[in-house]
Amino acid sequence: MKVEISTLCEYASEHLGQLTIVDTFDAIFALKFPWRAYFHFAAKINLEETRNNYQKITMKIVKADESQEKLFEVQGAYKQIANAEKMNLVAGLKGLIFNSPGEYKFQVFFDGDMIVDHSFRLILKDGK
Repeated sequence: MKVEISTLCEYASEHLGQLTIVDTFDAIFALKFPWRAYFHFAAKINLEETRNNYQKITMKIVKADESQEKLFEVQGAYKQIANAEKMNLVAGLKGLIFNSPGEYKFQVFFDGDMIVDHSFRLILKDGK
């Protein structure tokens, strides 16, 4: 399993195998904290040479420090489509509250095996 694309973005969608990604970034500037999230995560995953009996997919956002504090986690059933060579994954995050600036990670797991570990930063924007 190989991750070909992994990004945060303003908007992402998937339709009939086509992945649309708009305005990618790896840093978010917030005017104040707590900050309410409105962004998407998008990934294209190459499934060739992958065991196809995974049962569960898990997505998490954690702080990228010693605490590994979990801000978000969702799990769901997973079934690979027969003869599928690639998978597009899109997640919309709307209303998730971040209490402080810092380094974070968006992680994706199949049956506990991490396949995506995408780092991003939340920064307090200097302003009035």
